[in-house]
Amino acid sequence: MTPEAAATLATRYDEPCDMRADHASFFDGLLAVAAGPLNTATGERIRDYVMGWLDTHSLESFDRYSDRNYVRSYLGRSPQTHWEALVMSWKQGNRTTIHGHPAFAGYHFADGVFRVEIFEPAGEGRARRIGEQIIDGREGLFAVGAPGRFDNHLHRITCLSPTGHSLHVYSDDALQGITFTETE
Repeated sequence: MTPEAAATLATRYDEPCDMRADHASFFDGLLAVAAGPLNTATGERIRDYVMGWLDTHSLESFDRYSDRNYVRSYLGRSPQTHWEALVMSWKQGNRTTIHGHPAFAGYHFADGVFRVEIFEPAGEGRARRIGEQIIDGREGLFAVGAPGRFDNHLHRITCLSPTGHSLHVYSDDALQGITFTETE
């Protein structure tokens, strides 16, 4: 299956998304931190900025949950730079499909317990699990991949606690992320 023919998160995610204008100053600060070449140093600056913001800002106002899926709330999206930031609100058992992302993907866990499984491509739209990490508490992870692609950093996230929140930062529209099926 070629990336052009692959299913994306947009075709598999059917929950309504909020756009939250009350966090414009956070997003403006994020865009300033993300400016410049996309590399590990930029990823570290973004992670430090977001984790510092989470230290002083509760995500309780994002307590909107679904039994079917995690719930997305945008903090900002830039048509000029394509960067976006969103909070995901999770209920126990909510999980993503196996999917990839644009060149930059940052995951900042604010509260709750999560399993993050890492995959590698196995051909024909399939992916093989190569590792996992349990996140219990505040932690920020990021990955820098190939520009112009949406199959970077293949992973699946599952909420293991009754509820949880995470703040995600992407260098382009995350819903264009290509989805995969797990190999047996």
